[in-house]
Amino acid sequence: MVGKAASQHAQVAQQCLGDIKGLCILPRGHEVNTSLQVIEASHPVPDGGSLRAAEDALTLARSLEPNDRMICLISGGGSALMSAPLPTMDPELKMRTHRALLASGATISELNTVRKQLSLVKGGRLVEACRGTILNFLVSDVPGDRVEFIASGPTVPAYTNQADAIAVLTRHKIDVLDELTPWLSDQNNATPHPDSLCFERVLTQIVAAPSQSLKAAREFLESEGVECWVLGDSIEGDSETVARVMAETALWQRRHRTLAKPLCLLSGGETTVKVTGSGVGGPNAHFALALLDALDGARGISAIACDTDGVDGAAEIAGAVIDDQTLARMRDANLDHRDALKRQDAHTFFQTLGQSIIPGPTGTNVNDFRAILIEP
Repeated sequence: MVGKAASQHAQVAQQCLGDIKGLCILPRGHEVNTSLQVIEASHPVPDGGSLRAAEDALTLARSLEPNDRMICLISGGGSALMSAPLPTMDPELKMRTHRALLASGATISELNTVRKQLSLVKGGRLVEACRGTILNFLVSDVPGDRVEFIASGPTVPAYTNQADAIAVLTRHKIDVLDELTPWLSDQNNATPHPDSLCFERVLTQIVAAPSQSLKAAREFLESEGVECWVLGDSIEGDSETVARVMAETALWQRRHRTLAKPLCLLSGGETTVKVTGSGVGGPNAHFALALLDALDGARGISAIACDTDGVDGAAEIAGAVIDDQTLARMRDANLDHRDALKRQDAHTFFQTLGQSIIPGPTGTNVNDFRAILIEP
């Protein structure tokens, strides 16, 4: 098992299967009680633990006989937690590519399109190395629940190829493209074809997804007398742009509708930020900061924007909450939200105001969660 939900997966697997052998690959600092071999690694940028995890996973897959069965419990974050480069590639080159893509504002789908073509285990390569049957149980953290992008799809076919990876690197002007050419131009390094017979031994089931988190939130809010609109569970794009569009929707509802009861706008997906400033932030906190600016203190509107794994960007902060008094608190604290927005310093801004959301590791990862509440 690998990903940000690995600690919970390990607990459930132990309950269902008893003492089992295998790997539990999880972020550093996550607590787990399991008979599995535990490997701690780094996220969002891989480290030595990530390299060891990928190599051990490949060794495990190769050790299976045709009658063996490998149960894979995979969740978001696995791309960084289990990461090793193709043979002869310098690990530092792969990490430089990863960091550059994170800073570029590339979507999670684009990021994984590149990562799987440079990886020892992703894009179905674990299946190619395994002779046994593979049962996948996946927690989706990607828009549209496309299984090939969950943890970059180590045990499912890759429907993108080397040319797609080159296109992403070119589009985002990633300056390591020339260095990567030897691996991205050699068909011997390509991921296994989706029609490969090896995938006939794979069964896949999604067990948790962003749509389920929004459904649960909607059911709870409606039981509390709140009207809910789900705007979508797979919204992508620039965090600030999405925030300003949603602010316009909320303001229109506030100004032009006579609400009989509170209205909540729910949405999920994964927005991105192109890093140009030097502050500490993440896509969700940046969304909240841009929303704060666009709402401009409009009365009766509050919002929360969080990553469901408890980590927004590279900070151990899930996101932030705002309301119609946030601007007043900001002025009292002698802060400037537009300056923080420009410097991409949303986490510092909200921590100073005491409006950061810090739950710690949540044991799951079903993408971003946003709720905008409009009072009558």
